[in-house]
Amino acid sequence: ARASFGPQLNNLFGRPSAGTTDYQYSDAMKSAGLVWTRETLTAYLEAPKKVVPGTRMIFWGLSDPQKIEDVLAYLQTFQAP
Repeated sequence: ARASFGPQLNNLFGRPSAGTTDYQYSDAMKSAGLVWTRETLTAYLEAPKKVVPGTRMIFWGLSDPQKIEDVLAYLQTFQAP
């Protein structure tokens, strides 16, 4: 995978926010100090600008818990064994 419109999402779980070198992250994401876990990703998918104020990501969030679970399950398929 490679970055394009956003950072690549392979091996996202356990990775620090702004943790790849092939994407130009916002200052807010660089200073967020997050590690992407199931909990932090759930919170971010629900309300990105609440979790990382000042993020420039154009994503309003998901309000449906099942859709969040579906996204997390999908992202999990890209974790290295």
